[in-house]
Amino acid sequence: MKLISLGVAVIGLILLLNSPRLASNAANSWTRSMGGIVGTDEYLYILKGYIDSYKLIGAIFLFTGLFSFFQHTREK
Repeated sequence: MKLISLGVAVIGLILLLNSPRLASNAANSWTRSMGGIVGTDEYLYILKGYIDSYKLIGAIFLFTGLFSFFQHTREK
């Protein structure tokens, strides 16, 4: 169980650290789906939303993984 907890925490850390790159890829994909032409302000708004989403998911994974890991460590 500790290994799974650490795995979830590592995935969360990776999502947090790579959120700008992942968000940029997602925003570029969204731009292509819109025909390839969007305004700069709209693109930046979408990009910030994706970054925030990846950060939130990463933080949840990191917190959950570390919390679970330390709970199992303390029980033994």
